[in-house]
Amino acid sequence: MDGMKREHIIYISKRKISLWLWMVFLTMPHMKVSFLNQIPAADSIFNIWRLASFAIIMVQLLFVKRKVSLIALLLVGQQVFLFLVTMINRQEMYACAISAFSVISIVLFYDYNEYDKQVFLSSQLFCFEVMIFINLVTELLYPDGMYLTSVGLFVSGRNWFLGYYNNHSQYYIPALMFAWLYYKSTRKKLRTFVLTTEIFASAFIVWSGGVLLVLFGMALAFVLLKNHTGFFNYYTYWLLHPAFFLFVIVMKLQDLFRWLIDGVLGKWDSLMARMKLWEKVHKLILEAPVFGHGIVDGTARQLKVGFNWAMHAHNLLLEILYQGGVVNFMLWIMIVIQGGG
Repeated sequence: MDGMKREHIIYISKRKISLWLWMVFLTMPHMKVSFLNQIPAADSIFNIWRLASFAIIMVQLLFVKRKVSLIALLLVGQQVFLFLVTMINRQEMYACAISAFSVISIVLFYDYNEYDKQVFLSSQLFCFEVMIFINLVTELLYPDGMYLTSVGLFVSGRNWFLGYYNNHSQYYIPALMFAWLYYKSTRKKLRTFVLTTEIFASAFIVWSGGVLLVLFGMALAFVLLKNHTGFFNYYTYWLLHPAFFLFVIVMKLQDLFRWLIDGVLGKWDSLMARMKLWEKVHKLILEAPVFGHGIVDGTARQLKVGFNWAMHAHNLLLEILYQGGVVNFMLWIMIVIQGGG
């Protein structure tokens, strides 16, 4: 009897390991980093791998015939809507298609695989751990930048493995959420502590004020809130953007925090430049308030707003409205509410 029990445990362990490897295999190509653009062969391999991952995910959904969740349908519908708006406005179809392809792949993959929660969280956390660790090593080895690329007309930016430092947060924020969800699920602290430390070090080296503020806020929530792990989710994260929009863009209360923004982070000039950009973007939103402008090429965006560094709105709420107007905003509200539920 003990032998049968042991064989059953070994079988379950092997199955979990196989599932973990399978999830990593399907996730990694969708985490393609900017650095791969410098290596055409590696770039092509990742594109093929990403296409294969998408095909496998779709086959899984077709054969298993598991019901797709409402939040997944909303996210897929949003991407289709943005693609149609971009096509109608004759904007950047290729960039829109690539973005929609990746988002739909990840959404359907998450929707299908989250049933084995601990294996799912561990596999996704591992993917982020690999990317962030490699990036930290490149920051230590190349403090002045691993390579240079154009981030706008006549503007060059220092890049590391994850690209330009402003873009690092698109890896850091999801990584932090996965780390704390993993901790909540397993009560294991080590991976969460190590990854949080790596992200702090990475943000500190390139002095990414936004990420440092997020980490400070997380630390504050951890100390003050009893159910601190329940605070770290997409629902709470998204609500920060309307709050920022209200206090800084609408109520103009940034002067109250100048001691932090300017005195500690040294980002006052950056904030003032972004506020000028937000005024321009607001005017553009009013030109197409219902359906938006679609995905617009970076150079075209720069010419529209008059800033050679403005590849996007530098504010999630304004970018949502710019791309898809009120319709896109309502879709996001439904997604956030569904995600929070």
